[in-house]
Amino acid sequence: MDLLRRTVLTAAAAAMMSCGSGPAATEPPKMIHGGWVRFAMDEAGPEVVPESVRGLRAEKIWKATYKGPQDISGVWIQYPGETVAFEAFQRFAKNPAQRPFFRGAFFVVLNAEGVPPQALGDFQEGVAKAIY
Repeated sequence: MDLLRRTVLTAAAAAMMSCGSGPAATEPPKMIHGGWVRFAMDEAGPEVVPESVRGLRAEKIWKATYKGPQDISGVWIQYPGETVAFEAFQRFAKNPAQRPFFRGAFFVVLNAEGVPPQALGDFQEGVAKAIY
């Protein structure tokens, strides 16, 4: 293999390795892109998990509140992996008072009452940036 080809392949391999997701998050982020800072967080029991997803095996559950452009609170559920979090998202019984989403192994249900849809979307986008 000539030197140019070897250099290009080595650079490509290094670039692919540097694009990895990094270490997985182990709890709700302390800061969320967009100006939110975690104000309170408590571990919670399965009773706070929405009934439609209680059959899935949660590893950890928290109730968290964030202060920022709009105060936002919700339940964060950590599952063994992203596929289980996605399954929880699909099973979730939708209602206008809650905003569900998942990112990585987390399934999050935000309390949407009184929170403008734009703020909920901005928060969700911020979580996507904060977790890998």
